[in-house]
Amino acid sequence: MIALLLGLLLGSPFGPPDLGQAERDYRAGRFEAALTLFEAALSAPDAPQGGVLYDMGNCAFRLGRHAEAIWHYRRAALRIPNDPEVRFNLRLAQRELGLAAEQERWLSGVFAPLDSLPPWGRLFLVGAVQATGLAGLVLARRRSAVRAGLLLLALLGLLGAARLAREAWFAPLPEGVVLAATGLRAEPSADRPVTLALRPGETVRVSRTTEGWVKVESPRGRGWTESAGVGVVD
Repeated sequence: MIALLLGLLLGSPFGPPDLGQAERDYRAGRFEAALTLFEAALSAPDAPQGGVLYDMGNCAFRLGRHAEAIWHYRRAALRIPNDPEVRFNLRLAQRELGLAAEQERWLSGVFAPLDSLPPWGRLFLVGAVQATGLAGLVLARRRSAVRAGLLLLALLGLLGAARLAREAWFAPLPEGVVLAATGLRAEPSADRPVTLALRPGETVRVSRTTEGWVKVESPRGRGWTESAGVGVVD
């Protein structure tokens, strides 16, 4: 835990030498200047985007902009999903805003190796698991303990196939992070009344965009809000 806290206090080791000034500004406490430099470096073709976004999250955290920090950490997690420091600092920022840390689902952990494979590898692995489980059920008719394990294997294969089908035909809406307290409206117009207040750091799904507005969905409702108040996790 001490090592992870040092990552928040000192920045991160990610990045080529041209990010040195940003790292020096961070260590000197010039967090706004460091954030500006990290943001500029993000567009460089050879930039380690996961590490730079992690550094941007640290800068925003130290500036007290915890919702913005959550957004940067979430974007970093897309690029370096297994980095423990990114996950730890994300939970720190969520706690600062009184948000419950997002719990990883058990099935997400089970399917983590599947997600790291190319599409053909996923299909092959899911098919092999299903075939092994079903064939074993037929062959091990009199061994109840073995059949139970093989049944579980077949079910995992079925769940994996369902996951692949959902990704292929029902792509999830992109996620967004609410950057500042804002509200949802029935139409993309400031003249319409607010129907639901959104909290900074809250996660939403972005379903539509228009000039200056985004339509989002949350577990508590859906509607339109100003696009400047929502950072898309991309």
